[in-house]
Amino acid sequence: MKSLVSLIRDEDGQSMVEYGIIVAVIAAVCITAFTKVGQAVNKDVGTLANNMTNLGGN
Repeated sequence: MKSLVSLIRDEDGQSMVEYGIIVAVIAAVCITAFTKVGQAVNKDVGTLANNMTNLGGN
């Protein structure tokens, strides 16, 4: 019975799970942000390339 009580009171496993959840949330936010920024940069570079092509044709 004492080992069961000490296992329940042991918080090492819980803190590792919490750290894992925090890392997963941070990773998801970073992936989302990098994807959005990448799409915006890709659009801007495409627009710039089209403008430069149009300037060269005139």
